[in-house]
Amino acid sequence: MRDNFKAVYSTDSVRQIEAELIKNGTNSFLLMMRAAHVACDLLLSRSANNIVIICGKGNNGGDGYGLAALLFMANRKVNVFQVEMPSTKEAKLARAFCIDLGMRIGEWNPNLEMGTWYVDALLGSGISRTPEGKYKDAIEFLNAEKNNGKNILSLDIPSGLNGTTGQGYGSIVWASETITFLAMKQGLLTGEAVDYAGQITFNNLGAEEYSKGADGQVLEENDCDFGFLKPSAHKGTRGNVMVIGGMKGMEGAGMLAGLAALKAGAGKVFWVTNTRSLQRPPELITVEPKAEIVLDLVKNCRVCILGPGLGSEFDNLLKTVWNSSIPIVLDADGLRWLARDLPSKRSGKFVATPHAGEAYDLIQRKEMNRFETISYLRKYFGGEWILKGAGTLVYESEALWINNLNLPQLGTAGSGDVLAGLVAGVWSLGSGSPARTGVWLHSRFAQNALKQKTAAFLTASDLLN
Repeated sequence: MRDNFKAVYSTDSVRQIEAELIKNGTNSFLLMMRAAHVACDLLLSRSANNIVIICGKGNNGGDGYGLAALLFMANRKVNVFQVEMPSTKEAKLARAFCIDLGMRIGEWNPNLEMGTWYVDALLGSGISRTPEGKYKDAIEFLNAEKNNGKNILSLDIPSGLNGTTGQGYGSIVWASETITFLAMKQGLLTGEAVDYAGQITFNNLGAEEYSKGADGQVLEENDCDFGFLKPSAHKGTRGNVMVIGGMKGMEGAGMLAGLAALKAGAGKVFWVTNTRSLQRPPELITVEPKAEIVLDLVKNCRVCILGPGLGSEFDNLLKTVWNSSIPIVLDADGLRWLARDLPSKRSGKFVATPHAGEAYDLIQRKEMNRFETISYLRKYFGGEWILKGAGTLVYESEALWINNLNLPQLGTAGSGDVLAGLVAGVWSLGSGSPARTGVWLHSRFAQNALKQKTAAFLTASDLLN
């Protein structure tokens, strides 16, 4: 059984892949039974018995019927129930297979015989509306059983989730495990899906090659470029970073961003701040927030971080740097300025790092999903983009990347400032992929910090220790 995946696809792309396989001679019912087979292997590897399978009317339900037949032949106690009669040819065949084996298929009701394992075969990955009626009732039943300590296996995707976007539609199965087939659905790795999918297993059902290109990729270490540090390198050759932020009362944001930039490779960091009452870290060189000073000094910097803890009093300074040629990492108040001012597209390079709220301020279109949002931001504003959150998305080098290492501990004040600094630091050292490299480092630093702690939580400073 395969559990490794790199390429990710929308549900439309998965349909195209399936259609191509069928066109090239792969029987559609055979694909369904292959899916049933790998799901059966998974349950047998878990020593599952007393299994209840609840089937919907489509091919997801067909996978469930096929699984029931195989478990029955493996001498497992299995009960299968239908919410509706099958509506597809393949699902009808799979249900008939169960009946030919002598299995009884019951009508689902909330008082059905209890199991120790439950299989969610209700709805597939293309759902785009809230489950209703018996489907909603069945989902609520499964979730109640999960709360009672029972195991829930979802076939292909937890019912109620959209496989393209990761969005949920009201009632969503809270799976212990999800086994997904043929091609990895991108929506399983981001948005609400990360709360509901549980442990994910992937199997391509023997489809090794197809013409449809991937819609995105899972971010891995070998996708990163950390820059190059020559043996003869010194602080003057490693590149300088300027941080414009961390103004009075918000100094921590500037400090964290600056120290992170040093941690990721910058030779020197100039911190533009109006604070005087706070002891600065000795590694940071403070600079007054005056345009003439900043513009003169920025000529000696490779990257500028704009926005963490900046406030709204320095819009003219922001605009001046935006109109310069220096590469920029745009964060926090820099993003708020961008949403307010809507300046013309920048000719110079930049990486922007919004969370969901900041992204909404920029696009003013709440109905967009995460994938649509990051695509729109890049098209409208230019540059490269990091959309933070569960399953962080990175749009860089004309490609989409998903960070599959979900660490809710990173959802803490200052964590985004550290990310901005890491992006700037590797960029100053010559990275050709600072956005995705910074995101990967951010997660890795969090992993290392958690290994050293007895508590389950982090502060932003922990990432830099």
